[in-house]
Amino acid sequence: MSHQLGRAVSEILHRYFGEIVQQVGKDLFTYGSKPISMIVKTTGLPRQQVIESLRTLLKFDLATFEPSVNDSIADYKLLPDNVLLLIRYPRYLLQIKSKFGSEAELLVEELLQQAICTATVLLVTIATKYKDGKESNINVIQLKDTFVSLATAAYIQQAPVAELKEDCEVPTLVPVATIVPDLDTRALIQAVNTGNIADINDNVYWRVNYDRFHQDFRDDLMVKAIARRIDDNAGELTRVLLQQMYLSMPAWAAESGPVPVTELRERCADKPLISQHINHYLKVIEESGAGFIRRYGEAGGGQYSVRVRHAAQELVHAALDHLVTERLGSHAARIFRLIRTKKYIDEEDIQKHAMLPNKECKELTYKLLEEHFISLQPMRKAASAGAMAKAIYLYHIKLHDVAQSATELCYRSLHNVVRRAHHERALHSRLLDKQRRVRSIVHQMRLRGEPAQNIVDVEETLTPPELAVLQSIEKRLKQLNTAELELDKTLFILKWYFMYPQ
Repeated sequence: MSHQLGRAVSEILHRYFGEIVQQVGKDLFTYGSKPISMIVKTTGLPRQQVIESLRTLLKFDLATFEPSVNDSIADYKLLPDNVLLLIRYPRYLLQIKSKFGSEAELLVEELLQQAICTATVLLVTIATKYKDGKESNINVIQLKDTFVSLATAAYIQQAPVAELKEDCEVPTLVPVATIVPDLDTRALIQAVNTGNIADINDNVYWRVNYDRFHQDFRDDLMVKAIARRIDDNAGELTRVLLQQMYLSMPAWAAESGPVPVTELRERCADKPLISQHINHYLKVIEESGAGFIRRYGEAGGGQYSVRVRHAAQELVHAALDHLVTERLGSHAARIFRLIRTKKYIDEEDIQKHAMLPNKECKELTYKLLEEHFISLQPMRKAASAGAMAKAIYLYHIKLHDVAQSATELCYRSLHNVVRRAHHERALHSRLLDKQRRVRSIVHQMRLRGEPAQNIVDVEETLTPPELAVLQSIEKRLKQLNTAELELDKTLFILKWYFMYPQ
């Protein structure tokens, strides 16, 4: 694990859980798997604080444990990839709201905050919270139906169960199959009215299934890429192909099984334009869709499969092109694309095909080499009679290595963005606290129906210079949040690419 990843993980833990959890997480990242006694020794924290920090990390699935050499002692290990998922929470909420509505968003948001929770506590908590608020149309019956829908669609799943093996005092977390819960509606309504859930027997705990969301993100990336390249109907046909893939193949298979055109036509029966011209669309996607699908056979009017691994590779190419453009300019990106297209090319041919001045072309090529975007391969020419063998140097791209370098750059940028946002909030903490207090007071006054003049008087406690500073802070924080989400999207594409053996 890289140094840049450790810095990013440390800053994210500090943002969400505070300094003590950050210290424990940083120690686990640095030293790997460790028992509690060693964590206490290296961090210098009290044992109880270390235990509470580990409890928090385990609850949010940011760490795991396993028996050490001594079966009575557990070794704890940080899961850095799961820590990075904390900054992806807004994308999860946006995705679930767009597919299932605002009630599903409330359920997932509460479950993300709780990390792990029973269905009863989750439903009663949300129903009680919004019982008398402006969203009074939310009731426990609708929440229960939405919860069942989310469990059926696998966006939430049952948490693993701890089991003890023979001759071992450290439990093992065993995944269990998710069973759609059978909840007593009458008991839930009574619990909301009385505020007492002690009488409801519910020992099944639930958590968010991140992998299911990631499948949606992957599908959306592929669909949007095809839609931009061809049109929306082609994108929708790609989505249908991906849905058919789930029926017969693992969700993250490198390539889907063949799907007959007749089957696709049946699935697109409610889309007349696609159904009518389905053969034409499939041919266009195959020829102009960056190789996302390919024709597999002639049975059933023709069969097509989705090339998921190839799609990841193409999207990584696009991400790297954008990265080179942002760091070194469009001319460097042109040289980078030229080398990728030619696979192996010498310096003279680069100058010939890039259509750039020789001096600029050399400088940009050396910058690309210096920042590890391209590599140099020496090749020796066959020696002629009585002459020394000469060597030529060919430029080429090692995609896996370049993707690794891009990942490191993303980690470094993510660390800088998170740290800068923390600095901005700390620098203006008093002013931001004042703004929050004023907004809270104004909100309460509006709920009580107080006169508009009184509300204006409270709002005017923030002076024009303070408002100008707040506006500037909010603009900077918004830019940083946007950068954070864009970095997360790029990291998602890179992680998707690394899932498959190269």
